[in-house]
This record gives sequence, C-alpha cells and structure tokens, in this order.
Amino acid sequence: MEKTEKYITKEDGKQELFDEEKIKKSFLNAGADVTTAASTTDSIKNNLRNYMLTKDIYGQAIKQLGKKQPSVALKYTLKKAIMDLGPTGYVFEKYMAKILKEYGFKTEVSRLVTGFCVDHEVDVIAEKDGEHYMIECKYHNDSDTGSDIKTALYVHSRFQDIKKGCEANLNCYNLKEGWLATNTKVTSEVIKYANCVKLRILAWHYPKQENLEYFIENKKLYPVSILQGLNNQQKIILFDQDTITIQDFLEYTPDSIARTIHTNPVFAHRLFEQAEMLLS
Repeated sequence: MEKTEKYITKEDGKQELFDEEKIKKSFLNAGADVTTAASTTDSIKNNLRNYMLTKDIYGQAIKQLGKKQPSVALKYTLKKAIMDLGPTGYVFEKYMAKILKEYGFKTEVSRLVTGFCVDHEVDVIAEKDGEHYMIECKYHNDSDTGSDIKTALYVHSRFQDIKKGCEANLNCYNLKEGWLATNTKVTSEVIKYANCVKLRILAWHYPKQENLEYFIENKKLYPVSILQGLNNQQKIILFDQDTITIQDFLEYTPDSIARTIHTNPVFAHRLFEQAEMLLS
C-alpha cells in the first residue's frame, strides 16, 4: 500500500510535512527511553489528521508521555515553559543571568553602560576571570518567530560602541565578546554574520553544542513556569519574588508557597513533587 503523507499546521499558520523522526528525536532529547519515544510517536502518527494543529499534537504527546514517564513529560514542556516567562522580556533576562551565574559568571541585569557615542541599557553584563560579556536577550512569545539579521546588526553595533567606550576609559568594562541570546531561533543569515564578526549566538537548537537547552539541561536549571497547574497570575507572583528557576522554588516550603501564590496546601505539595522529580 502506498504511504500517504500528512501535513501539520504550525502556530503561524504555515504547513509542513509531518516528520515522525523529528518528533521521536524530541522525545529522546527530553529523556524518554527508546521504547517510550517509539510508542508515543506511533500513537501520534496513528491519530494524526491531515493539517492537524501542532498544539493538538503537542497535547497528545504530553498526555502519552505523562502516562509512561512523568518526568519526561515535564521536561518536554521546556520550550513552552520559557515562552511562559513573558509577556515582556525582562523575566527572560533575569533567567539568563541566573543560568550564567550557575556557570561561574557574575552578572548584572539591565545595566546602563556608557558607550563612545551614546549610553546603552544592556540586558545582562556577565563577568568571568576579569573579562566581560555584553548579552542582549531577545525574547519571543511565538516559537515560530526568530531573530533576524537586523537584530544581529543592532547587537553588534552596540557592542562596538560600548567596547570603544571601554578603550576610551568611559566605562570600566573589559569587554571580550558580545552575545545574542534568544529563546527561539535565528536565521541562517544571522549565523553567517555572527561567525564573521565573532558575535556569539545562544539560541534554541543553536549552536549544536552548548546551545540554550544544553545550558539549562546540563545543570537542570528549569524555569519555574514548567510546573504544571500554575496559572498566569501565580507565575507572575513568583517572578515578582525573583523565583525564576526550580532551584529558587525549592527554597520555599509547601506551606509557604501555598501562602505566596494563594493556593491550597494539597496543590502546593503537588508542585513540590514535580519540582523534586525534575531535579532527581
């Protein structure tokens, strides 16, 4: 019998062929064992309708993984959890600073820095071994939206003005490198330009080694928004308390978190069970 190809519909309305190897790989990357990844992929493929919405496929995947490997189901929601750090980019900046701190950097967030020509508000200044890094964070609410060449040009030109200001002793930073950090993707043109001018890119799936997922997964620095059941208001309360990562969350007790986010102790205990499972 001839194989019938089916299409899926992405968030932005674009349609593409369903790629079962791609979705299976995403399950494996989240920590699923080979059997779970294969059976979950088969289940989705068997229930797939032509032009099915990716959000509906995602919902099926979470349901299936939750039955077989609950901790994997949580990790599989990582990309969405980072999207839930919005709607503005400030929480993502604080999240990036916390991640870098766990890798030995000292960080400053939203720092006004004097450039040679003008002043700049830099999202994150990171310092390690006496060298500083200017990090511009580009947060997107839509996973299909990426950073384009205009963003890369903007980041690099700011870096150059600040670096020139450093050399003229207008500020006290020993700038080594500029970074563009984003929670989604970058275009091939951005990658080409960044490689040419030595602008570091930290994005979803880029580079192949030491990308955003690597920095998170390697030290289990999951955002608190990954916890299932939290509503938007509860997330905002936690963000306002500078509770951004699961490690921050576990500094509370179930009773104190119940009071903080205005919920009942039973639900608070379930949240703690999720958090501890992610770090186990």
